[in-house]
Amino acid sequence: MFRIELTRGSSWQEPAETIDHRDCETNSIDAAVAEAKYWLVQTQKNAPARGVTHYRVVGENGTALGGPP
Repeated sequence: MFRIELTRGSSWQEPAETIDHRDCETNSIDAAVAEAKYWLVQTQKNAPARGVTHYRVVGENGTALGGPP
């Protein structure tokens, strides 16, 4: 399972704020990243006032991947 976070800030590695998050029940990091990218684009399109700039995918061990760079 992975946790997807939508964040605001200058980079996904050190976000200024976590805007929203949800669990992604998959064992595939590729599927979690695809879901995160889709959620980011949809949120930016449908709720621009939220100011979301990046996504992060956090594994159960705390390892994080994110984007866009």
